[in-house]
Parts: sequence; C-alpha cells; structure tokens
Amino acid sequence: GGRLWDVFFFDWDYYSHHLLEIPFVWQGGMAVQGGMLAGIAAGIVYCKLHDIDWVALADIISPSLLIGQSIGRMANLLNGDAFGTPTGGSFGILYPEGTLAYKTYGPVPLWPAEVWEGQLDIVIFALLLLFRTTKHARGQALCMYAMLYSVVRFFLEMLRGDYAEPWMFGLKSAQATSLGFFLVALGFFIYCGWLEKHQPATKEKAVGKKSKK
Repeated sequence: GGRLWDVFFFDWDYYSHHLLEIPFVWQGGMAVQGGMLAGIAAGIVYCKLHDIDWVALADIISPSLLIGQSIGRMANLLNGDAFGTPTGGSFGILYPEGTLAYKTYGPVPLWPAEVWEGQLDIVIFALLLLFRTTKHARGQALCMYAMLYSVVRFFLEMLRGDYAEPWMFGLKSAQATSLGFFLVALGFFIYCGWLEKHQPATKEKAVGKKSKK
C-alpha cells in the first residue's frame, strides 16, 4: 500500500515510463497514507476471517500507529529524505552530502518538516490516549486518529521540499488526499456517534416485542 501510493500519487511521471521498477522498493519511495489505508484494509479482512470486532480493535490500536509513524520520521531525518524547503535564513537543518536533500538544495538550511511531524505524531498519540478515556462511540477513536493526522499532514506539506508540483486544485498530492481522509473520517465520526445513540433504542424495542409475545 505504501509503495503503490507513492508510485501513483507522488512519482507517477517517472514510473509510468518505468513500470517494471514499481516493485523495486529498495530504490526508495514509500507513502505512509497508503500504508495506513492498506494496513486497515488487511486488518479488516483478518478480523472478518477470525470473527474479531475490527472496529473495536482499530480503536484500541490506533494510538500506537502514531508511535510507528514517529519512528518512521526519525528514519527520514537520518536518511535525508522527506525534507523541507529552504528557510531563507540561518535557521534550519543542514543535510550532509550524499543525501537527497543535499542533492536537491545543497548546503542550505531547510525547514525540519519531518522532525516536526514526528513530534506532532507523539502529541496526537497523547491526545488519542486522552480521548480513549472519555465516553465515545465505537469507531470514533479511529476516526479521530485519521482526522488529527490529516490536519497535521496537510499543513506540514506546505514546508515539504522533496516534491512541490501541485496535483489537484493547486494542492500537493498529500494535501489533497489528507483533505479527503479528513472529510471521510469526519463523516464516519458523526455517523458512529449517531449510531451509538440509536442502537440502545433499537435494542429496547426488540426486548419489548419479545416480552409482549
């Protein structure tokens, strides 16, 4: 999922002419949004096969996903990718020779986009743990995860310098997909809350009918 998302949403101009290189993951090119989507889909299939409530399980594990994403951004920093644009001043990260960031901009201070995203992932992790302690409907923790991360990703993309071409409506590909994820998650968040309120009433009616019989 991470690979295909990168191929089709970030590097299709290249891979459309090099189709045989699509499976070559060792050349680099993975996207966390695709990994999230494919991972959730695979989890749903697994839960269905083993008769597990996938919504409840997703609510439980969704905060931990942010820890993995934060570690991934640490790897981006060490590897010199997912970097930011030039800051225009003396503040920023100077990447060493041999990294994609140096190859793209040279010895110029860049915004620490990947560092800030890794830190904000931890903030979202803490917020989700707090949200889990409150009364909420099934599925809303997963929706909250998708919404909060999408907001962070949307705005940090303004600082990303590893790709800059607009993809749709003047937005970068990750911004457009983040907006889409946010709207879908918001819709499901509202639906889950509505469903939670109406399910008890449905159960009470069913019990009432049985008692009358």
